[in-house]
Order: sequence, then C-alpha cells, then structure tokens
Amino acid sequence: MMMFVSFNYVVWRLFTEQLLSDQYGVGGNLARLAYIVDSKYPRWQNTDLPKKHISFGDYHGQQVDIVTIGDSFSTGSGEGRNRYYQDYIASLNNMSVLNLGEFKRGAGPFMTAITLLNSGLLDKIHPKVLILESVERSSIERFSKEIDFTETSSINDICKFYNKPKTKVNYLEKDHFINNSNLKYIFYKIAYLFSDTPTEEVIRKKLSRAMFSVKNDSILLFVNGDIKSIQRVTPESVKKLNDNINLFSKMLQTKGIKLYFMPAVDKYDLYREYIVDNPYPKNIFFEELSKLPKQYEFIDTKKILHNAVMRGEKDIYYADDTHWNWRASELIFSQVHF
Repeated sequence: MMMFVSFNYVVWRLFTEQLLSDQYGVGGNLARLAYIVDSKYPRWQNTDLPKKHISFGDYHGQQVDIVTIGDSFSTGSGEGRNRYYQDYIASLNNMSVLNLGEFKRGAGPFMTAITLLNSGLLDKIHPKVLILESVERSSIERFSKEIDFTETSSINDICKFYNKPKTKVNYLEKDHFINNSNLKYIFYKIAYLFSDTPTEEVIRKKLSRAMFSVKNDSILLFVNGDIKSIQRVTPESVKKLNDNINLFSKMLQTKGIKLYFMPAVDKYDLYREYIVDNPYPKNIFFEELSKLPKQYEFIDTKKILHNAVMRGEKDIYYADDTHWNWRASELIFSQVHF
C-alpha cells in the first residue's frame, strides 16, 4: 500500500498534476490527451484590447456591424490571452461585433447561418458583414453536401436557445492524487518511445526547427482528424463547397449583408512542410479553393499564417492545442479589414 500511494503521489506531483490541475494554468487538449507534459503551454484568461465583441445576451437592439458564426475557433476555445479573434476585429477595425454560436447542438456554422437568415433574425440585427468560420478538417463535411437552404426556425425559439445558460466542460482533475491518470502518464511515456501514435486521437511528429515556446519546442502535436479529413478533399468536393457558399452569399446580398468565409487552417496543414520524415499526404483544400470564382470574400488563413511561420514566428498555434492563439488572430485581422 505504501508503494502504491508513493507511486501515485510522486507521479502526480512531478508530472500529471501539471496537466490536469487548475493550479498550473489552462493547458491544451492535445497535451492532456497524450499526457505530454513538456508540450504544455500554460495560460490564463486575459484581455487587453480596447474593444470587445458582444454575445447574444448582450444584444439589445443596438447597431451591430459584424456577426460571426463558427465552431470552437469562434468560441475562444484556445483560451489564454485575447482568446476571441472577434476582439481583434472590433479593436483593429473599430466596429461592433456580435458572436453567435451554433444553433442547436450539431447544427454546425453553415446550417446555423442559413437558419438565422431564413428566420428573419439577421434581418432584425441587420449587420453589414457576416463572417462564417469553420476549421479546415470539417469544412468539406459541413459545406460540400446537399444543403437545405430553406432551413428555418422561429425567432422566439432561437432567442430562447441563445439565452439558455451554457454549461462549461471542465477537463481538469478535481480528484485525489491517486487516480488513473498517473498510470496513463507512465503508459504513454513508454509508448511514445516506440510510436508517434500510441493514442488514436493525437499524433506527435518532429519538426525541422523550433516552432513553439515550450520545452518540446520542435515537437508538433495534432489531431488524427487533420489526416483523416484529407481523403474527403478533392477538386470536386471543394467546388461543391464553393458553389454552396456562393449561393448563400447571394441570399445574404438580397438583405444587404456581405459574406466572408474564413476556414481556419488545420495545425497539420500549416506546419506540414517542416515535419521530419512526414508519412502523411498534403491537404489541397486551400490551394483548390483559392482558384475558384467567388461571390464572397475569402479569408485565406493558411496564406497569412504560413507567411508568418516562414518568417520564423513561433507560437502561431499553441504547442499543446488544436487552436491558434492571440498572435494568429492579430496577424489575420491586421491584414483583413472591413
């Protein structure tokens, strides 16, 4: 019993507590899932910009210049300093920004935007611009299919949904220092000696140069979904996506709203060319989409952020997370103006 307790106490205090306790700052989902302490980028919530966006609960009929609809990139899930890219839009463009999450669980950004338009809510808010954001790995699935452009709901139901209190998921350990995480840490520590993918969810690869400000400064962690999604990206599927967004843009234009589409580049796609002995294929999503005729404005996050990586800038994405950080938001919206 003494050996069991001592083992758990030592592993917890030296390693797993840093990943799973809220005493050491918020860390990213990738370091937690793979139990890689040396990739954790500790961060605390902090906002130091002069203007901030508003959420639906703060909207009371005032003028709104821009509405944003997206996934976890739009809901500030990367956390840390200036976690919302919308605050950079508001501050750098001196415009009012309303951020709306997805309407109903699993609806996704595109169907949410269509529903809000058809319901009349966007007419009521009457923004000049709608920014539609989607992470690259989910964009084909969300946009390149047969879309019901008549999807709608009542404004009353939409307002009730957005005004409901949201439950925040807490990934951090609240239990005693004796827990399963200590064994998992030892298991993964050994497993990574033999494989870069001992966990199905997270892939670890070596980079040719340091990209992050952590101990594992040249280790890239990314989700397996970045790789799995590549098989869905073809010239045909990207064209279908573009056609659907063009059609939606025309619907918005009849209401005097300009559409911006912002796919958030996958972490793998951004750093792919710097991976040592990379066995995985290239994602052609941005290259194919950039060639197509558009009735909307395209925010090419890959081009903007790749240029920064080439200049040697570190921490464009968090080392331990699937999300970009404040620096990426600043880079994008210092170049994209409305």
